[in-house]
Amino acid sequence: MAKDYFMQIVDDLLRDMVEESIQKGMSEQEIIKKVEDINFEKILSDLIDEGSKCTLQDLRSKIFEISAERKASAASFIAHQECVWGKCFAASDAMYILAIEAGNDYIRYVEENVSIENRKERQYTYLCLQHIHGRICQEFLEILYLMKLGFADCAYARWRSMYELCCIGEFICKYGEQIAKQYYNQSETEEQFYNWTRGAKGKDGKEIKVNTFGKLQEVCDIPKEWKKQYQLACFVNHGSPQGTFKRLANGKTLNQIPVGHSDYGITTPAEHSAICLSWSTRLYLNIFLHPEGLVQCKVLDAWIDIIRDLYAETKKEAFKETEEEPPCPTST
Repeated sequence: MAKDYFMQIVDDLLRDMVEESIQKGMSEQEIIKKVEDINFEKILSDLIDEGSKCTLQDLRSKIFEISAERKASAASFIAHQECVWGKCFAASDAMYILAIEAGNDYIRYVEENVSIENRKERQYTYLCLQHIHGRICQEFLEILYLMKLGFADCAYARWRSMYELCCIGEFICKYGEQIAKQYYNQSETEEQFYNWTRGAKGKDGKEIKVNTFGKLQEVCDIPKEWKKQYQLACFVNHGSPQGTFKRLANGKTLNQIPVGHSDYGITTPAEHSAICLSWSTRLYLNIFLHPEGLVQCKVLDAWIDIIRDLYAETKKEAFKETEEEPPCPTST
């Protein structure tokens, strides 16, 4: 269409020039020579420059109008999401509050009931798991907002970080205080990768070499089902063919290309983020014995089933789908 538009302009310019030349009494050969001397590339370049300048001026004059239309469209979608998934979002919100309150209660319990000597023995483990839990709580909330906005793939990519943090927490708990200290110390450097895992030893007394996340999952005995889910999240997060053509927001169809909000695909990040939130809370609250914390962990584990059931029921009602989500462990 753009080509036809520019060709029409060039045709009009040529017609006007030829008519003007004829009126001036120029011969046919003179007119042909004049046409041959025309720099069409420059004309096209000038037209493009002028066209872009006019378009920019027009857009700048309408910038608030354009933005208002987008805001109205987004508000309409958010209202739709709330109408369809509202009870699910409420359950996720409640789980977030439960995890936050459990963490705050635990801080008070440790300060008031755990001796300074006992705290010192596991100070870095406590510090690392505390910050990991806090980061996971925030990421859970980020995922919830992304789901409310209809960005399932972005939410699942964010879940990838939650899962990695849970596995790191498992590694720290399994291999001890020195590993936790190294994890903290590395935060003060520019070091990357898994240098903080050095010195971890297996049951045979040999040092465990961890240089990939896959190896970290292996030594932490993470169920193999999670590895498949993590691979899917990696596809979503990176510029992979799978992440391009098999986006969560697109379902099983390839005849549409999502470019914004979508109400499809949020059940997977919703369920998986709930599992990781409970998982991280359990790791954190079990550093020092806390009876009330054990109750809170059990409640969060049970809440996963509430999340799973609500989102599955809503998906079935909204999309008339009966197939189950990709299998993953109900707990860790």
